[in-house]
Amino acid sequence: MAILHRMSTLTLALALGASFGLAFVPASVSANSFACADPSNLCLSPGGGGKWEAGAQASAKDKKKRSDKSGGSISVTVEGGRGSLFVNGRYAGTAPLSGISLPSGRNDIQVRDGSSVLSQGVMTVPKGGSLSVTVRHP
Repeated sequence: MAILHRMSTLTLALALGASFGLAFVPASVSANSFACADPSNLCLSPGGGGKWEAGAQASAKDKKKRSDKSGGSISVTVEGGRGSLFVNGRYAGTAPLSGISLPSGRNDIQVRDGSSVLSQGVMTVPKGGSLSVTVRHP
């Protein structure tokens, strides 16, 4: 009877999540099963032309080269939790995010969950590029 009750609860949770567009990840799913397996916890989807350098920091020279006129955009998803996006030291929003404007060139990126840093580094954004990022919550 207890097993039937648990199955009914899981089925209800999945149905409610699907109807409201929510993602449900059972606690038994390991972090290694997510699509993002990069040690820096950030995976850049192929095809956008961007580049990710984990743990790096943009130099003063990089900051001068950034261009808002020919900027790009970024969409961020956090798998297995939540995260706040910071671009060049400024809060950009809480994931999931879509179409956040970024200057072209090298940008400091940090994704945090509270005081915990999930991933940080430098993302090179191509002129007019649209990048899609997945961050794994460890």
